[in-house]
Amino acid sequence: MIGRILTRLFALFGMTLTCVACYGVEYSEFHAEFGATGRVVDPEGNPIKGIEASVGDRATTTDDNGWFFVDGISPELNLEDVDGEANGSFESRTITLGATGIVELGDVELKRK
Repeated sequence: MIGRILTRLFALFGMTLTCVACYGVEYSEFHAEFGATGRVVDPEGNPIKGIEASVGDRATTTDDNGWFFVDGISPELNLEDVDGEANGSFESRTITLGATGIVELGDVELKRK
């Protein structure tokens, strides 16, 4: 009796796995996630507030101490000065993250314009 029940349960489980393997799940659910955290600094090592950090279509702005955290589906981190002359004028920079997951960058230096 127990053998029959187990056989039927395993058969049901096997059919379920076959359906998932054949039909799968939509591709959009499996986008690789990239992310970065770090601190944006000027050439003298001072933190820069107001730099936009973006990965794909997700973005954030550095805080008073230059720190940021951002994640998204693009392997490139873009750093751009979006506040004009408020905290100085800095060149944009793009960093290729390379691996999925969160990359800890430490201090990232931006050059002055």
